Amino acid sequence: MLSSVYKPLWITLPNLIKTVKPLADLNSRVNIIIIPLAILSCQMPTHTKNANGRYCINLPKIGLVPLVYNRPIPVGFKVKASTVIREADGWYISLTIEDKSVPVEVGEIQPTWENSKGIDLGLLHYAVTSDGEFVEVPKFFRFSEHCLSKLQERLAKKPKHSKGWKILKCKIAKLHQLIARQRLDWQLKLAYHLFSDVSVIFVEELKIANLVRRCKAKLGDNGQFLPNGQSAKSGLNKSLQDAAFGQFVQILEYVAWKLGKRMIKVDPKGTSQHCWECLNRVSYWYESVQGG
Repeated sequence: MLSSVYKPLWITLPNLIKTVKPLADLNSRVNIIIIPLAILSCQMPTHTKNANGRYCINLPKIGLVPLVYNRPIPVGFKVKASTVIREADGWYISLTIEDKSVPVEVGEIQPTWENSKGIDLGLLHYAVTSDGEFVEVPKFFRFSEHCLSKLQERLAKKPKHSKGWKILKCKIAKLHQLIARQRLDWQLKLAYHLFSDVSVIFVEELKIANLVRRCKAKLGDNGQFLPNGQSAKSGLNKSLQDAAFGQFVQILEYVAWKLGKRMIKVDPKGTSQHCWECLNRVSYWYESVQGG
């Protein structure tokens, strides 16, 4: 059976706002433009460059757009769609390519004691593996939080849409982009490291939306709001979002697919009621007695 394999290809589009008028009109309102079909002119041997000698991409209803073409499309793949995305440092394009010769299903690896490990995600240690490895929390947002707050204070004092306001807004956006890219790079390296000695990884299927949900409001008899612990939980929510557990699980799944390995999500319900040594289920009473 044949199937489609989609692989993103990121290419910088410098000076796209000045080059393409339709995008210039939507500059302040649109961040993502999805185009059903994109044809790379560099795929055509006789039309690899424009009149100025630059590689271009032919976008429907827009025309030729110059780009930095640093990754060729693999042989046998066909461009199916493209997504133009505006980032803090410019415009990018993500190309969806397809190769129908790739099979749909691959042989699943059966987990054993020798080829598997489990990881537990947390805030005290980012990841604790079943073989005794502890990974510290990087805290990329926390390290840049002070600089970010100073920039936001300066932004609040500037007249909206003034020249200084736009400059500070761009600096804040680039700082957020730097934090996100640092986190993504670190998570990719950690995922490859975890799969370096095993073929199967077990991870809890965490509900991140439930973890960062606001506390339910409490009302007194006179209709006034009572303390509900939200002020203390706000710091916890910030740490959870900085850790980006949901993104890390997606990266683990992608790396497992890329390496031909396997990642299995485990329902966290009741996992704390099993003895780590004999794997037998124990009661809450037994845990309280042992812990007390």
